[in-house]
Amino acid sequence: MARKKKRRREERPKELVLPGEGEILCVVERMLGAEHIMARCLDGKVRMGRIPGRMKKRVWIREGDVVLMVPWEFQGDRKGDIVHRYLGDEVRKLIELGYLPPEFLEGGAF
Repeated sequence: MARKKKRRREERPKELVLPGEGEILCVVERMLGAEHIMARCLDGKVRMGRIPGRMKKRVWIREGDVVLMVPWEFQGDRKGDIVHRYLGDEVRKLIELGYLPPEFLEGGAF
């Protein structure tokens, strides 16, 4: 039997998700397991982030990725939920627009 060909989805340029009120840009430092990460945020704090169920098997997050986090108000501002993961070209646009300082990324791979 012949194999079915997989259809490629047409990749359209997505709209850039900018941080809104109550959202902060972070860089993933460590993967803790059980859908939790440690992230260094732009405000100088290190927060534990949770990957929500709607992102679990769809968006793969690794160390060094830039993510958008919403801090929890009831946990003393030490924890938060991951809302979005930025790809390489999106990170470059954030740097160009001034939302993310280039020295915040340690490796400078973007």
